[in-house]
Amino acid sequence: MAKQKISWGLHLIELIVVIIGISIAFALEGWSESNKRNELEESYLASIEVDIDKDINDLQKIVDSTTVILGYVSEVFQFYYQKAPVEYYKRHHVTSSYLATYFYPQNGTYLSLMNSGDINVIKDFELKAALSDLYNVKYKELERMDQVIKNLADNRIQSYMIDNIHFSARRDGIEDNTPLTTNKAFNLLGSFYNLLSSRQQEYQAMITRCKELKVMIGNLKN
Repeated sequence: MAKQKISWGLHLIELIVVIIGISIAFALEGWSESNKRNELEESYLASIEVDIDKDINDLQKIVDSTTVILGYVSEVFQFYYQKAPVEYYKRHHVTSSYLATYFYPQNGTYLSLMNSGDINVIKDFELKAALSDLYNVKYKELERMDQVIKNLADNRIQSYMIDNIHFSARRDGIEDNTPLTTNKAFNLLGSFYNLLSSRQQEYQAMITRCKELKVMIGNLKN
């Protein structure tokens, strides 16, 4: 009987050891999987941060170049009201009216997140919602605004300038400023100026929003 009791005791100890071993294995596997997900999240967040940095820089460059364009278009209106002579008009007063630059966001990381199904590795719900709003709503709104301006510049203003403006071969200017004083030119340039001015405000707001997202990402990484 004593031997039988000892045998059952040994079996019980072995069973406990096996259970503990299995539990440890599951715990280690879970820890390893969690660690991999954390590393993947950190990698995605770092890549998104790089993309947003590039977007901020690109947006700021466009804002700066658009400020110059708006200045040139504004001068055309000033010359019109002042009845300035043709010598006041330079080539850039014409070309700037259809050479606006446009924003193309860096969305590669976000698309990779969505297409791979890895979006859920980002645990913070607020950040996921903010990224979705940025890429699926805010950037799309900017794209539509840019397209309106591009259509006006490429299809209306540029064709008008090419058909009517005679650039001077002797100096940096034009031979005749009459085409810039017509009602059509006034309306085209006025629309262009107003659209660009509105876009400036939207771009500035987008820069601020991108910087806020960077802060959110930075807080999660710390």
